[in-house]
Amino acid sequence: MRVFGLSVIVSGCACAASAFTAVNGINAFTEGGDARFEVISERGAGPREIWCAAAQYARVVLGEAPNTRIYLARAIGPSPQYDTKNSASFTTRPDSTLASGPRPGDGGNYSVSLKTTGYSLRLAHAEGFCPRIIEEWID
Repeated sequence: MRVFGLSVIVSGCACAASAFTAVNGINAFTEGGDARFEVISERGAGPREIWCAAAQYARVVLGEAPNTRIYLARAIGPSPQYDTKNSASFTTRPDSTLASGPRPGDGGNYSVSLKTTGYSLRLAHAEGFCPRIIEEWID
C-alpha cells in the first residue's frame, strides 16, 4: 500500500507542474514530434541523473517497455524553452541517423554520453541510474 501511495503522490506532483518529475527531482517535458522530450538539467546533475529522468519519462509517460532504446536527439546545451537552463532532448522513435548512433561499449567506451547525438541506452539500463527510494522507504 505504501508503494501505491508514493506512486500517487509522485504522479500528482508531476501533473501539477505540467511536467513529469522523475524520482531524482529532474523534470522532463514533451518537446514535440513523435515521442520526443526534453530533460532539464538541474544544478549538480550529471549524465546518469539526466538519463534516469529520460528513462522514467519514457516508461511512465510514453508507456515504453524496458527493452526500448532511448536516443539522445539533441546534445546537452542551452534549453530552447527555458532561458537559464541546460537540457538534452531524447526520443524513442529515432530517424535513421539517430538509430545508427553509438551504443555503450562502441570503441571500448562505456561512459554515458550527453554529447554524442544518436547515443542510446535501453530504458532498463538508464532507469538503473535512478535512486532506489521506494525500496529504501519500504525497508
